[in-house]
Amino acid sequence: MLLAATAVSAQDVTPEEVNFFETKIRPVLIRECYGCHSNKTGNARGGLKLDTKQLMNLGGDSGPGVVPGKLEESLLYNAITHEDLVMPPKRKLSQKVINDFKTWIEMGAPDPRVNEIAKVNSTITSDDIQQAKDSFWAYQKPKYTQPHKVEQNDWPRTKIDHYVLSKLEQAELAPAGDAEPEQVLRRLTFDLIGLPPTPEQVAYFDAAWKKDPDKAVEYVVDRLLKMDQYGERWGRHWLDIARYAESTGREVNMTYPQAWRYRDYVIDSFNADKPFDRFVQEQLAGDLLPVKTDQKWTENLIATSFLAVGSKNVNEESRAQFEADLIDEQIDATSRVFLGMSMSCARCHDHKFDAIPQTDYYALAGIFKNMTTYFGRPQSEHGEFISTVQERQLSTLLVMPVEDPNPFDKRYSARQLGRMNQAMDAKLDQLATQRRRAMQERSITSQRQMIVLLRQASELSSQLATVDEKGRPVSYCMGVQDNGASENARLLVRGEIDQPGELVKRGFPQVLTDKTIRVSSSKSGRLELARWIGSDDNPLTARVMVNRIWQHLIGHGIVRSTENFGTTGQMPTHPELLDYLAIRFVESGWSVKTLIREITKSRVYRLQSTFNKQHHEYDPDNTLVWRANSKRLDAEAIRDAMLSISGELDLKRPRASIVAKEGNTRVQNGRFDSGRPPQQRGMRDGMDGMSGRRPGMFGQGPGMFGGGVQNADEENPFDMESARFRSVYLPVVRDALPQSMAVFDFPDASTITGTREESNNANQALYMMNNSFVTQQSQSFARRLAKFSSQSVKQVNQAFLLAFARMPTSDERTTIIEFLREYPSGRGPSAMAMVCQSLLGSAEFRLID
Repeated sequence: MLLAATAVSAQDVTPEEVNFFETKIRPVLIRECYGCHSNKTGNARGGLKLDTKQLMNLGGDSGPGVVPGKLEESLLYNAITHEDLVMPPKRKLSQKVINDFKTWIEMGAPDPRVNEIAKVNSTITSDDIQQAKDSFWAYQKPKYTQPHKVEQNDWPRTKIDHYVLSKLEQAELAPAGDAEPEQVLRRLTFDLIGLPPTPEQVAYFDAAWKKDPDKAVEYVVDRLLKMDQYGERWGRHWLDIARYAESTGREVNMTYPQAWRYRDYVIDSFNADKPFDRFVQEQLAGDLLPVKTDQKWTENLIATSFLAVGSKNVNEESRAQFEADLIDEQIDATSRVFLGMSMSCARCHDHKFDAIPQTDYYALAGIFKNMTTYFGRPQSEHGEFISTVQERQLSTLLVMPVEDPNPFDKRYSARQLGRMNQAMDAKLDQLATQRRRAMQERSITSQRQMIVLLRQASELSSQLATVDEKGRPVSYCMGVQDNGASENARLLVRGEIDQPGELVKRGFPQVLTDKTIRVSSSKSGRLELARWIGSDDNPLTARVMVNRIWQHLIGHGIVRSTENFGTTGQMPTHPELLDYLAIRFVESGWSVKTLIREITKSRVYRLQSTFNKQHHEYDPDNTLVWRANSKRLDAEAIRDAMLSISGELDLKRPRASIVAKEGNTRVQNGRFDSGRPPQQRGMRDGMDGMSGRRPGMFGQGPGMFGGGVQNADEENPFDMESARFRSVYLPVVRDALPQSMAVFDFPDASTITGTREESNNANQALYMMNNSFVTQQSQSFARRLAKFSSQSVKQVNQAFLLAFARMPTSDERTTIIEFLREYPSGRGPSAMAMVCQSLLGSAEFRLID
């Protein structure tokens, strides 16, 4: 990127207009405003700077300072007339000066001040882009390549096996043998539904495996994919990369009470095996896709929450800065999640390595600029009272086309509604009186009283906004909608909002398109972008998704850098296999379930994890997949497995979320704004049913989920110790994760996480030894065994089947029986409960071998 200083003026100014500005406007700005609102002084109260035309028009956190020709939209005029804002703060300007500003704005706000800004000349040429297209694998469409012939013709079961085995044979390596049937079954159940197999399922699979391993695997896979728990497992994988959370995060952490709708949308989409291309398009432009029913329209609106659930700095003073950062976050999520590329680095400079000029970033920014993001509070007719000193950047929510209130939404009778409206009217009168008093007295006391009244009015206004005129709850969701504009974005020099450059036509990344795609001048371009990303016209979407599916099933991606398929990412270990899977994915109708079936039926999937020193020396990272990769269970699977084994998991989906119950509030120090922990605020109401349903043969598995706090005073209150539903339904509040999630590497919900970390530390062992949830589940586990049989030997056998999907060895059984005989009774937990906790705390329980 090359910079050249260039004088830029938005319009020609006549000599008469220059004279009017220089004699009547500029002196007042210098004398009364620059001290608090200028670049020179370094002050920008409210994010507003007035010492250049561009910055004045750009405005601050409340909006543009001056809108030429429009008095009512020019906040500078509003401030100097002391209507709502008060500038200067200590006295009102003379009526003559106010009239001069009125005349100036009405004549178009002519301003001769000219900024010296840098014009950007890209260092990336069209030849550079074409060369990248021609030479780099990721920028070329997938193509089918016949795998090389293999010597072990009887080993492969699928085309996948041919690709993997041919690479191994070229390296003179042999694949490991097949895993034991119980190991394969445990992989399948945890990989596909996130739950351990039951003893009945172990017995069935072992018998079927002896007859025909291929048919045994196929049978189990088909049944697991039909279970609702499949969508919960694979939906959680998607929520990781969608940076799903139920609060804004950052310094002022405000809740997202409607985020749960997106969570359920994702889970339902995976269960329905919604074509992935449609899944992509709905999340990027569901509000623009044609639909036939209000129900489908509602689903599409909720889908666009993908663009709304990201982290936000609602305390940002400048509205322009907030909007630029919001668009940047949306571009980053869209490019990395769907295309496996980061476009955000091109916000400030050319991305030379991937041939992405800065103009490509602003071509996308123009598309996102023409939509409104809805993430905050219900629409209120008294919205001006919602804002607080801490929450400067506000948003409303989308009203859903169908009624679907959550169970915590309140209904008001006509009498209650009347009283609330009367209280609101009274509060408005108090505010008007207090505002006049504050302007006259200008004391700290009067300002504090004003803040208290604003908060009270805000609370009332929010309550009224949640219901219609009859007191019935209004159903809201997060999401986005086109705002009716079709504008291009200005390139920002070094990404700075106060250094606008030339306008950039809306468009798509050039290096990923075969031909230039034009966006209609009358449309935002977002629907076209969604349809292009959710199609095989771009070379990356299918590859990126099949790589993630491979990673979750095999243990690592064919491309290890799952969100970076660019030149700075890692090269694919099996490029022909990656392209084959991408082509198969598209040919199957973008069916995730079909691809999972193909991978799990392969011989590669059922390899042993046995160590081979010679193979390890040649390929220490197992990039050639000569053996299976041992995987540690993630945080959710560990919690869910404990509850499943103890028999306490409730498989019924809970309605909404605890955050939905709390409503719009701030989260501080792991607590809602009231300062009381959620347990003391009716946290369990309607949320902690325990069905205790028993498993069928690969049907609805056993109950199993719980909280994980040691002590309500010591632990994060969002742990929800009493909960028995699955982990995916626990509240995900930024900067307030439950210990049981954080200690086992639950991802940072503010980031896009395609590959979770897998640490092994002392805190994990201490958690399994001392946490009250673990001890509770161990005791429940022991009670379940006691109900199963009164004989110790049978109890030990059943315990191993439940925890490890295998029978104990003779040494293990003998050791445990001796311990049970010698352990004194009546001193703390029962002997069997201690045995159960030792099984839950073992490495074998936490690992999928």
